[in-house]
Amino acid sequence: MFVNNEFPNELIEGPPSNNYTPQPDSKEVVLSSLANIKERIINSETQISNSRYNGKTKHPGLNYFNASEWLPFIDMHFRHHLRQRDRIKTSIKLS
Repeated sequence: MFVNNEFPNELIEGPPSNNYTPQPDSKEVVLSSLANIKERIINSETQISNSRYNGKTKHPGLNYFNASEWLPFIDMHFRHHLRQRDRIKTSIKLS
């Protein structure tokens, strides 16, 4: 994934615990949360590039990432969901 800078273009099944993910109350909640995430990532980039800490944290399905690996992973993950959205929209139009 990191070499190609994207998730494979295939359906990826998450762990069973994903079935219990709470859904947001509204579109406004989603947009506000995304804006907050964007701001936190922008603020984190400088801290990460200046950091000497090289520790890693566990991803539930992809082993361990350090901070400089998490940021591109987040971008890849969001783009993966945009592709999912586009597949769903296409499927709905074909129905």
